[in-house]
Amino acid sequence: MFVPSDAAAPVRAALAEAGAGTIGDYDFASFSTTGEGRFRPLEGATPMIGTVGEIETVAEVRIEVVLARHLRTQVVAAMLAAHPYEEPAYDVVALADPGLVVTGTGRVGTLPQATLGEFAQTVAAALPATQHGVRVAGDPDRVVRKVAVCGGAGDFLLDRVAASDVDVYVTSDLRHHPAAEFVEKGGPALVDVAHWAAEWTWLPVVAARVVEAFGNDVDTRVSTLCTDPWTMRL
Repeated sequence: MFVPSDAAAPVRAALAEAGAGTIGDYDFASFSTTGEGRFRPLEGATPMIGTVGEIETVAEVRIEVVLARHLRTQVVAAMLAAHPYEEPAYDVVALADPGLVVTGTGRVGTLPQATLGEFAQTVAAALPATQHGVRVAGDPDRVVRKVAVCGGAGDFLLDRVAASDVDVYVTSDLRHHPAAEFVEKGGPALVDVAHWAAEWTWLPVVAARVVEAFGNDVDTRVSTLCTDPWTMRL
């Protein structure tokens, strides 16, 4: 963002206090460059600097910080609250993934050889019951050994799955046309499960980790409340 030079320090501090500028074991990290900002306040404006109808030139500082995606709202709010301008100029830019992180959205694993029908039955038995059930696209007698899994809505990964060597893809919320086009290509089979059921399986894992970390200092309970929106299937 761009800020008058004499207001740069408090804006930097506000950004850092909101969580921006943390890199590894460091915080309050930022980069600044100086320049000139120009603008003309119009009728209705109440400028902190300048006069309505006249072009103003101001010595400004451009401040750059990095922040986690989930902090965007609070960091922008903190910046706007600390910035002296009536209409601050700022950008929020998503950085390209450099491909250095080995943990992705889904997982790929292997299992003892089974048919697609047998595998789908195993999936159904492992998940809490829902009206959605388990939908399968593929030959029930197809041999399955390598499995790709993505919890939640996963049709955004269909192209990557199609180009892989997995035998079946397990995910949720597959739409008609993307699924039909995927199957027509003769690639992996599809197993579509309820969104809530797929994500619920993580709760016992979280509970076990909490117990491992805190022992008897924390009581844990795994909710069995079904929040799947569908209540009837005819």
